[in-house]
Amino acid sequence: MVGSYFVVLIKFIFHNWFAKFLSFVVACLFYLNLQASKILVKNLEIPIEYPRLSASFMYGKNNPKTCSVKVEGFKDLVNYHSQFLKFIIDQNELRVGENLISVKKFWGSSSKLKITPESESLRVYVEHSYTKSVPVEILFEGDLSQNLVKTSHSIKPNMITLSGSKEILDSFSKLVIGKVNLSILKDSVSLGIRPSEPPVGTTFQGNPREYIVRVNILKVSSGTGEQIFAGVPLKCEGKNENLIATLSQDEVSIKFNSPISFSSVDIYQGIKATVPCNYTYDAKTKRILPNGYPASGKVRVTKSNLLKPIEIISVIPEKVTILYKVRTREEDSRLGEDPAFDDIIWPEYPKDDPRFQ
Repeated sequence: MVGSYFVVLIKFIFHNWFAKFLSFVVACLFYLNLQASKILVKNLEIPIEYPRLSASFMYGKNNPKTCSVKVEGFKDLVNYHSQFLKFIIDQNELRVGENLISVKKFWGSSSKLKITPESESLRVYVEHSYTKSVPVEILFEGDLSQNLVKTSHSIKPNMITLSGSKEILDSFSKLVIGKVNLSILKDSVSLGIRPSEPPVGTTFQGNPREYIVRVNILKVSSGTGEQIFAGVPLKCEGKNENLIATLSQDEVSIKFNSPISFSSVDIYQGIKATVPCNYTYDAKTKRILPNGYPASGKVRVTKSNLLKPIEIISVIPEKVTILYKVRTREEDSRLGEDPAFDDIIWPEYPKDDPRFQ
């Protein structure tokens, strides 16, 4: 009985065997073609993510931003993961100078994808980062009306610290933040100017949200009688060279009575406003004496011999607050003589770390 069934089975298998074999071959080819149609090979430029360095170091300006890779896998996987693929550099592989970084691990990939980089390594340069403080300046264009004169201008803050390579910083002696059109001004004015992008190859340290530009404008002639003269610069008197004194007011207004008419320029040049800044610095204890708290000082006004007929009635404000701080290296006393100083601050780095030897 079993033998008869086996004979029948053999006859069924080999009956019209060539057609059956051909059908099997066609089915296999169709299956392989179907699977091959799901495979996608894609050439991509994926971004390179650099780890953040300490303030003492910076990346070279010619470091690559992307790397070329070939991605192979199922079509849906390739299209999905190609949106997120990136190469992340390991900070432990970085040292000062030239670094050859192996391109092996990719973020956003899948184990079912085959990723082949065009180059097995990348050249990444790490340099020392330096800082330099430069004065902030404003440019003026146009002309004032004939009966007006610009006596002075000021900028707060008047210094900015740039960070970058020594070669780039050596090319900067100032930072111009914009222009002011004098032809549209009719009186003294304070203008807010938003910071622009830092110069190419540099970054700002402690970049202010806004620069305040004060432009003092006076009429050429003044009248007689009781008047108020605004915009008189206030200066520190007797300040210790090791200290920096910041005043709550940079300018004061003078109320005076004049029996005769004077030129506004004569008044501006002939009236001086000062405040005593008599705190000292003890180098041994490295302390401000008598203390480091804000002080109050009374404004003192003097006038030139030309302005003797003028009677000073009052000063607005009569007192100002003085905040003292110790002068640091970047705030060297030479700044008063030459704001565009070239004093480079050398970076501090972990000397015991072999990567930075």
